[in-house]
Amino acid sequence: MNGTSIRILMIEDDPLCVRFIKEILKESSRTRFELLHVGRLNAAMELLKEKVCDAVLLDLNLPDSSGFDTFERVRSQLPSVPVVVMTGLEDEELGIRAAQKGGYYLSKGDVTGHLLISTIQHAIEHMRLLSGLEKSCQQFYHLSAYLQHMREEEKKRIAEELRDELGGLLTTMKMELSTALHDLDKRQAALSGMKDSLTKLIDRGIDTVQRISSDLRPHILDHLGLIPAIEWHIQEFQKRTRIQCKWVLCEGEFPLDKERATAVFRIVQEALTNVARHAKASRVTVEVLRNEDSLQLKIEDNGVGFDEERLNDPHSFGLIGIQERALYLKGQVTIKGVPQKGTTIALTIPLLEMRKGHNDQGDYR
Repeated sequence: MNGTSIRILMIEDDPLCVRFIKEILKESSRTRFELLHVGRLNAAMELLKEKVCDAVLLDLNLPDSSGFDTFERVRSQLPSVPVVVMTGLEDEELGIRAAQKGGYYLSKGDVTGHLLISTIQHAIEHMRLLSGLEKSCQQFYHLSAYLQHMREEEKKRIAEELRDELGGLLTTMKMELSTALHDLDKRQAALSGMKDSLTKLIDRGIDTVQRISSDLRPHILDHLGLIPAIEWHIQEFQKRTRIQCKWVLCEGEFPLDKERATAVFRIVQEALTNVARHAKASRVTVEVLRNEDSLQLKIEDNGVGFDEERLNDPHSFGLIGIQERALYLKGQVTIKGVPQKGTTIALTIPLLEMRKGHNDQGDYR
């Protein structure tokens, strides 16, 4: 708003209606209104290049535009300004369509001073609240992206330390032990048995370090890309859990930056972890397919399923994590559980959004 006044743009070609609205707004004692008037839509579009307004009063049928095309053109030019549709047509469908598209509706025959002023004030306040909500959502989105980035960086750091420091230490211990016991007399069976036992323990330690490191941050994701990493993880999951896995993966790679590829991989990882922990499944299917402008991911098991009220459980961290990452990817996720029949997680991710988002990454320093 401009100080204590509200600037209204009225797009109306009926002089009598314009005069009537001017008189109504002049009579307001609590709020001062400034009315700008044009009779054609093209003139309004030109005016809006130079002036700002707090609300629009719009007649849908103008000399150079008619119907809801008029409304849509104004909304495209002023997405953050409320539009009050005023028409002489007694047609409730227009009002419904205006409301569905984010506008307001008043019939010229029913307009009174109180109704018009309260509608304008309500529309402006509602738009202000929506704008604040959208800003909060954007802040949440960027915070979520930042936290995911920091989480992955920390996992990567820990994985590297495990692999380079602890893994290297265990390998060195194994070599030193082998050298120290190499020349022992074959008759010293106890020491020889100790050597074998210690060697097995060290081998187990090395395998454990490699497994933990790969779970934290698989090297294959950084070096070979998303699809090979998903296939590797499914194979490892099948070996570890003995759950039969079937996978259908598209060939090639997606136009994803490192953070988004990691988010997709983590969704697959989290979904399979949920299967292992909760589903009691004997079979799971993973599909990763590509359409022209989207990535389609589906993970389906034949386990015990769940009551869908669990989706609203704040302690269902695995499902919350999947939904959070889908939000970060600007995708649509559906999680459907059928008791005693299994669970299906389906995710659609717009690749066009990712291409644009590649240049929108925050500076995470």
